[in-house]
Amino acid sequence: MIRILAMIQKIDFKKWTVVSLLVLWASATFSIALMEIAFMAALIFWAAYRVGTRPLISQKIDWTFWCPLAFFFAAVLLSVFFSEYPKQAFRGILKISKPLLVLLMCADVFRAGDARRRFDRAFLFTFLLVAVDCSVQYAFGKDILRGFPAQHSSAGLRLVGSFGDFGKMSAFLILVIPVFGMRVLSEFQDPANRKDSLFALALALAAFTLLYLTRCRGPVVALVASLGCLFVYKRWFKAIGIGLVLFLALLAVTPRGMIIHLDAESKEQSIVERVELWKRALDVIKAKPWLGTGINTYNVAHAKYDTNQSWRVRGYYAHNGYLQLAAEIGIPGISSFLFFLILFFIRGARCANSVRGSPEELTQLGMLTGLLAFLLYGLFDTNLQSPQSLISFWFMAGVLLASQRPGPDRS
Repeated sequence: MIRILAMIQKIDFKKWTVVSLLVLWASATFSIALMEIAFMAALIFWAAYRVGTRPLISQKIDWTFWCPLAFFFAAVLLSVFFSEYPKQAFRGILKISKPLLVLLMCADVFRAGDARRRFDRAFLFTFLLVAVDCSVQYAFGKDILRGFPAQHSSAGLRLVGSFGDFGKMSAFLILVIPVFGMRVLSEFQDPANRKDSLFALALALAAFTLLYLTRCRGPVVALVASLGCLFVYKRWFKAIGIGLVLFLALLAVTPRGMIIHLDAESKEQSIVERVELWKRALDVIKAKPWLGTGINTYNVAHAKYDTNQSWRVRGYYAHNGYLQLAAEIGIPGISSFLFFLILFFIRGARCANSVRGSPEELTQLGMLTGLLAFLLYGLFDTNLQSPQSLISFWFMAGVLLASQRPGPDRS
């Protein structure tokens, strides 16, 4: 027993937490099973690391920042107790808890510079893995990691990669594209690294090409809007003009079937369907404004409160993550969630401004822009309800928080 305790004491739990989290980041692109294993390993190692650390909480908690998120989680818990569908709602607690725990773990263990450099390498490796896998899928019809076939559409072959779904793949890509884009600018500004900027440019272009080949309009619009916000914030007005020209040129060469999706009634299918989906979500919110129907219960609950009873898209998610969350946990819960996001971006902008003119500023702005694109995409799709996509979002958010209050490098 003494030997076992001595061996346990020698384990670097923080290091293994980082390793487990990096496996989690990569596995979120191709395997839910491995993602679950990596999450549990990271949680166990992190708990052991924290128990062995004195003080248990290393820094004073900023309650102004974290309280809205705590209130959001409290609203999630309350929605379960008052739900008509307790089984689905209980699963919803786990669905929400895991990404938030990933946020806390990443914000803690990636404060050290060496841990963030490991994440940079994992970030690059994961994207290269996705790019190679998607290239094989485009060339031969199936990806090599999971054997998922590419989908066919009126606009051409539609890539889904190892994600198995073009929406999940798009959500990942709009997170990483701004990071590569800002890396191009950061390395080009340093004469010693200008050759490296070409590699970063190739990565950014490859990522955007993959995004285009998903044939999905929503994430492209979200990415363009988030980049527009960045350019306005930085007052890069020339970049706005160049971006508009490039966007119009892209529209000119984009197949019409990708821009407009007509249904049997010659109406724009996606927009008409989403209007119906949003009306249903609003019906649920009107009926259950305070605590909602219970987290993770929208799919089984919304038909009960649907006043229109349209034949279109029956049994679908709301395709607006915020409306669906409001329907499941109530208006106070979604309000606290949105308030936390506002505080998160205000804090991010201030921290980036505090290192203005440095490569660190561009790195932080790239991550902020990717996170904003993800949230904008949530206005008209289901990425806020996807476990894989949520893990990637909160993981990056945690790494960004860690970089804003860096700790000492390990020797």
